[in-house]
This record gives sequence, structure tokens and C-alpha cells, in this order.
Amino acid sequence: MEDEKVVISSLVVEARPESVDEVARALAAMEGVEVHEVSGYKIVVTIEAPSTGASHEVSSRFIQVPGVLNVNLVYVNFEDETLG
Repeated sequence: MEDEKVVISSLVVEARPESVDEVARALAAMEGVEVHEVSGYKIVVTIEAPSTGASHEVSSRFIQVPGVLNVNLVYVNFEDETLG
């Protein structure tokens, strides 16, 4: 059985204050994206993807969401999932 690679990225998305709730819902609706916290105009999200390229593809769509002002990468973690 081949090991499954998982890339977990954490980002902070900055949104227009009047659009934060709509932006958070739009991000949460994207495959592989989880919204963890909304604080003021900042939204903390993670992306789980099979590669860095796939993770970048997802995050690059964030800026296209109406109300998004900025996207900041916080960290990237590479994991190997091995089932015993």
C-alpha cells in the first residue's frame, strides 16, 4: 500500500468588515477548507490537500471571493499518513 501524503496549510484571510460572515461561509464551502475562527475582519482557515500545488490552487481561489482583501500563509505542514 502506498503512503498517502497530506499537506496542511494554515492561512489568515482578511475580509471587508461588512463581508466577513459571507466570506467565511464561502471559504468553508470549498473542498478541503475548514474555517477555524473569525476574529474581527480576520478568518483563520486550514487547507488539507494531497500536494503543495493542490493547496496553492485552493488558496489562490480565496482572493476571488467577493469581500476578500488579503490572504496570508501562516504555515505549511507535510504529513505522511500510514495506516498500520
